[in-house]
Amino acid sequence: MQDSEAPRRRMCSMKNLSKRYGTTTAVCDVTLDLHHNELVSIIGPSGAGKTTLLRLMAGLERPDGGSIEFGDGSKQREPAVLVFQDFLLFPTMSVARNIGFGLRARGWKRRDIRERVDELMARFGLTDKADSYPALLSAGQQQRVAIARALAVRPRLLLLDEPFGHLDKNLKMETARYLRRMQQEFGITTVAVTHDLEEAFAMSDRVGIMMDGRLIQSGAVSEVYSRPATFEIARFLGPVNRFPASLLECVRWMPGKAPRVTAGDDMHREALRRPDCRLYCRAESVAIVPDQDGPATVAEVVFAGIMVMYRVRIPHNGVDHELTALSLEDGIKPGTRVSLTISQLFSEETNPK
Repeated sequence: MQDSEAPRRRMCSMKNLSKRYGTTTAVCDVTLDLHHNELVSIIGPSGAGKTTLLRLMAGLERPDGGSIEFGDGSKQREPAVLVFQDFLLFPTMSVARNIGFGLRARGWKRRDIRERVDELMARFGLTDKADSYPALLSAGQQQRVAIARALAVRPRLLLLDEPFGHLDKNLKMETARYLRRMQQEFGITTVAVTHDLEEAFAMSDRVGIMMDGRLIQSGAVSEVYSRPATFEIARFLGPVNRFPASLLECVRWMPGKAPRVTAGDDMHREALRRPDCRLYCRAESVAIVPDQDGPATVAEVVFAGIMVMYRVRIPHNGVDHELTALSLEDGIKPGTRVSLTISQLFSEETNPK
């Protein structure tokens, strides 16, 4: 992550950007600044407008409203290069010729092209594939060729459309770290559109959440995850529990080390005064411990890979409430009485800046 205290220079600004297709609004009033040498991931459900926003930034679509400007005041989009989800490599060109295509199109000298291509192939671990054709490469290798081709022309802004779309699960996290390392080494501002939350969190300085064409929230990864602006964002980012504040009478409150713990303490005190308000918490912030006098009963146990998911039932005021807890601990059986501790709370009224 970049140092939050370091001065940030604005590289590109989107102001009130909008795009319509007939009566459908794909992007609505999006405003976002991009800073030099940072990596920003745009995430959101399918149909949220993420790829349309990327195409607007690349100059492949004209906005119906708003503007895109670079730090020097220029409105030209030539400095942006988009790497498509399908890579669009030339099947009859070798790896070396694919990487050098943009340089040949710009009239670079043959010797300069060879030096630049050799440098990029070495950086991306493709030297031994110089004479290979795309059909003989793995999806990960094709992705590296596509990104190397984009970087060959030294763009100011690199745009990635679903960079993990063709990779299997085992390669996604490795590729996310690799992209992050390359982005930092080249010092290039990068925007990635992705559905993969885990990989986006691992490689990004900031994330932006789009829903229904609008950029609902943007900020540092930890801030967006820990302080979602809406319940819909919280639910999109991972399993959450929703319950009345009165249920806090049945659980322990033990604030963790997440950002803005003080805000959580204030919310807890306020919730106790307003038992009818609605609260939510992430499943991983709910800890369960076997307790024969506990207020809850384990209703279901699901092994979910690294974590174990427990669904617990809590009778309160004549209503059975269900909470989900994610834990590294295995061995608690259905029917076991348990006590609960919650380490983080959110309110539906939360709207962090």
